[in-house]
Amino acid sequence: MIRLMKNPILSSGKVWFQPPNKFRREVKGNSPSLTVSDGRQLWIYYPGFKSAERYPLGKGSPLDSTVAAINSSLNLEDVENNFQISAAKIEKGYELRLMPRAVAMRRVFQKLALRINDQLRVESTDMLLPNGDRIVTTYSDQTHGAIPASMFEFTPPAGTNVSTPLGK
Repeated sequence: MIRLMKNPILSSGKVWFQPPNKFRREVKGNSPSLTVSDGRQLWIYYPGFKSAERYPLGKGSPLDSTVAAINSSLNLEDVENNFQISAAKIEKGYELRLMPRAVAMRRVFQKLALRINDQLRVESTDMLLPNGDRIVTTYSDQTHGAIPASMFEFTPPAGTNVSTPLGK
């Protein structure tokens, strides 16, 4: 939900996560994209534009806090060190509200609400960004199991324009 737009932007896709820092997000629809992180670098690929962005992670990269926020919210292992937490029991589960402790993380988002069902699986997230925009994600058809390492690898297809916006 972009505050300057009348209607929200809707998309669907799939997410894979492997603690502590690997994830893959495939978005379908009018504006498809693929985001892949192996923990050392982050790729964002836009097939409709035949373009990809590569971001190095670690070593003080400006993107580190963003990826840490994503991983912390998906992993929930070290959550109390990174967030102020309030929780409530709701019908058929729980709602957690996470407020980032670190200034760098507050630049990424102001708060994150997670709805967790009775089986302790995340059903939805609602992230409020510093500019007032919101990203609401609803999860379904969740499975747990081994994920092949290849899911967290990315090689741009031939003919893709690759940029490194952070210049490293």
